[in-house]
Formats: sequence, structure tokens, C-alpha cells
Amino acid sequence: MNSLFLCLTARRLAAAVIGVAALQLGGCAVNTSVADPLKLTAQSTDLPVAVSITANTDEISGFNTIKLRRMAEGEKPGGVKLLAEHLVMRRVAPGMARDTSLFIGALQPGEYEFVELIDTSSNKLLRVYSSGMVGTFKVESGKATDLGRLIVTRANFSVDFGRSAHDVSNAELINRFAPEYSKMFGAGASPGWSGPRSERDKVEEFARAHPFGAQCAAELPDGRVAAASRMGAVLLRSKQGRWSTLNAQQTETLSCVLPVTLPDAELIAVGEFSTLLRKAPGSDSLVPIDAGNLPPGNLLRIGGNPKDGWYLMHWKGRDLTIFRARQLEGGDWQAVHKVVLPGSLSRSDAVFWPWHDARGMGFSLPDGRMGQLDYDTGKWIERKPPGKAKLAAFLHAHDGTESILVAAGLLGKFPDPYFSRDRGQSWTLMVSPLKVLVSPVIPLNDGRMLMTGQVYGKRELLASSDDGKTWASYADYNFSGGPAMLPSGLMLDIQSSHQGVVTIRSSADSGKTWLQEYSTFDLDSVLKQLAK
Repeated sequence: MNSLFLCLTARRLAAAVIGVAALQLGGCAVNTSVADPLKLTAQSTDLPVAVSITANTDEISGFNTIKLRRMAEGEKPGGVKLLAEHLVMRRVAPGMARDTSLFIGALQPGEYEFVELIDTSSNKLLRVYSSGMVGTFKVESGKATDLGRLIVTRANFSVDFGRSAHDVSNAELINRFAPEYSKMFGAGASPGWSGPRSERDKVEEFARAHPFGAQCAAELPDGRVAAASRMGAVLLRSKQGRWSTLNAQQTETLSCVLPVTLPDAELIAVGEFSTLLRKAPGSDSLVPIDAGNLPPGNLLRIGGNPKDGWYLMHWKGRDLTIFRARQLEGGDWQAVHKVVLPGSLSRSDAVFWPWHDARGMGFSLPDGRMGQLDYDTGKWIERKPPGKAKLAAFLHAHDGTESILVAAGLLGKFPDPYFSRDRGQSWTLMVSPLKVLVSPVIPLNDGRMLMTGQVYGKRELLASSDDGKTWASYADYNFSGGPAMLPSGLMLDIQSSHQGVVTIRSSADSGKTWLQEYSTFDLDSVLKQLAK
């Protein structure tokens, strides 16, 4: 194990030192890779084991490695131990989802506990010693073991780890994403756990009530606002500024929402596992839509209408594809454009910028490639940033205005801000009074532009009324990143803290003042914990 990993300890702040100590002790253990069940010999007594993990945090990119330990016969579960051996299980089907990972390996009959959950791409691990609240599991002779789903979530100051009450089998995941293993699992697979799910295990329930993230925010015709989140959730804002959480039955991460006017839907949501969901008018339920022949993968954007057809942006591995179908339900999806991403963008934490609006959908890549599919013509249109520069940031506003930061050049030159009002056909360089910019400029509905990103000195918003030639102090702004302007004039500012807390603020005066409306920090649970 890499000793440079950061430890996401599942214990409370008071036990943080213990978590670090356990990390150091674990570094002395021998790592032994778990065999692939497909490669077992006829003489092997190892048996197939499957488990999936869903992470409700953006601090990692989905776990890709599990470390287990086999418990000695008669050993008392629980406690921190000096380990002689770690059994290492790797992820299968890595391109299937953004925040959910599937693990399949072969283990000898016996009793086991989870020790570490690792995300190597972000250099973070969760030290769990699962024989506490989660419990140990047993591999029985002659039987495959399907442990179902584990849930990892930020919970105020801690990272919690528990068992799913809903996803108790991985059979569907295996059939869809790792069918070569499907014959090993099924109705005859053992659930494996040594005991029932603990009554104290409320990790999944907390995660579903506090989904992490608010992406692709969109306004419904009546003024409500919806945003996609994790744990199969859509966040819905009332016209009065109150947020509620709508959960699907499944725990898929959702990437985007699209307001629609259909007999059975006012909102469509898309996400990982090629998930399509609809919300009917007057309903608080998110109901699955038959995805037809759509291949497995991650859906990033949806656009279109019943008259002109529907479009989906689909991402799996290095392939980014736009599909089109005449109908949503049971659609016959045909690829209309495909691009192969650079190798560095094949991971779930890759940075590129998808977008959609009423006229089309597109994306921009850090290497400077920019393109969009025009719904009216069905043509894919290539665009280039000024000077064919690489991109550090990109923003597509609801009115089609695009704003970019080109990547820093040689000799320590800081990124330059540009904007385009003709969907990237031409670019205008703005004169920035700031040395360091961390986000593109934000176009307001009245034509003005806002700039944020001061790293040194006073944090504030600057405004320009002459297309970025001159700037004046506009308002204090003590947050990172930048806000988003919606068509109605409402502005939303969505922040993620280093402790994994999501906060949403709104502004009704174009960013002059801000009101906090939503947070995943659960103050009630903290007060109850302190009262004990």
C-alpha cells in the first residue's frame, strides 16, 4: 500500500489519531491478490465472492481496491489488529459507473472482514475493520457469496460505512456489466453475512436523505428548480426557496435533469448505469424509463423533445458518444457522433465540460477540442479556442454565451479569460484586473459579466458592462468557484467544502447578496451526539 495515501477515517474526530495509527500498522502487512474466479483450476477450493460499493462523496472517484482479512477460527470479531496478510480484491467492469464499483474475487471457505476501501486515483483510503457495525461474512463450501451493496457516505465530520437494505444482491449488476461471471451467481448464491443488518446501521438512510452534489440545475416552467445528485436523488427547490429530496428506488448517481412537458413527465433525469428516470406532474416519485437498446455506461446529458427526437450524451471508458432516438421509452438509440477521449480522461474523476441547451448539446476537452451537435440540422460542428490553446475551464450559459479560461502558458503566464456570444465561432479577450482566475466569467441576463477568482487579497465579485474592457468592484464573495445564472434571473451558488459538505445559496439581485438555502450538514444529529 502506498504510504502517501490520505486516511478517510470512519471514526469520529476524537478517534482521528487511532485511524492514523491503524494506517501505519497496516502498512506492514503482506498484500496477496485475490484470484479471479474465471481463472480457477478444477482442483481449486476457492469460491466466487461479489460485493459492490456506492460512495456518496466527491472526495473520491469510486473505490477500485478492497483489502480483506481472514479471521482465525474462534477469533473474537472487532478491534484494531496487527495484520500478517491483506487479501486484495480488484474492481471489475471499471467503466460501468461513476460512484459505484463492483468487485468479484475468489476466496477460501472461512470468515472474513473488510479492512480497507481504497481509491488509488485520488490517493485516499477508508480504514473500516468491518466486524463492528457492518459485521463479518462467511464463505461457505460449495457456494458463491453475494454480499450485495455497501454504502460509504460523508456524515458531518465523519465518513460512515454500512450495508444497503435495498441492494442486497449484485445479480443485476453482474448480468449487465460482467456477464462472464453471471453463471457463478444467482438464486443459489449465499448472502454471506454472519448476521442481519444492524438496527444501528443507518448509513444508507442518511446518505439518501443527504445526497452529495447538485449538478446541472434547471428551472421548470413554474419557477421550481431541479438538480441532479447522488444516491438516485433529485434536489427540488420550491419557488419559496425550500429544497426537498426525491429518491429513486436505486442508488445510481444522477448527472443531469431536463424539464419536459409530457403526459407522464415534467422532469427527466439521467445518470450512471445508463439510468433514465421520469417524474410525473404532481408526483414525488422517480420512475425508471425503459432504456431500450442503449448500451451500459454513464449518461451525462439529455436533450430534445417528442417532435424532433431525443439525444443522450453517453460516456464509457474513453468513448464519449451522442445517441439519438425518436422516443424515450424503449428507444432505438443510434450513435450520431462519437469521440475517443485522451487516456487521462477515461477515469470517473476526469475533467471535461459537457453541456446542453434548447438548440443542441456538446462538450469541450482540456486539449482544446470543442464541438456541438445542432438539433435542427443534425450536424456536428467543431469549434476551436483562440490560438488553438488548451483549456483550463469552460462555461456554457443558458443563453448560449460561452466563457473560457485558456491554460497557463510558458514562463508562469496566468490563464486568460475569453468569451463568445456566437457559440464559439469567435472569441473576445477580456482584460482581467486579477492575476489569478480560477473560473470563467459569468454572464448575467442583462448583458453584464461577473468575474470571481481572487486567490490573494480581498475575495469579491467584479462586474463589467463593456464586454470585459473595464471592471469595477461589485460585491463581496467569500466562496470558491463561481455562481450560475438561471433564465429567470435567479442565481445559485453551489459549494463543496473540504469536509465534504454541500451548501447551496441563492441570490435574487444578480449576486449582490446571498441567502443560504440548503446544506448536507445535519446539525440535529451533531447536537444529539454532543448531548450523549
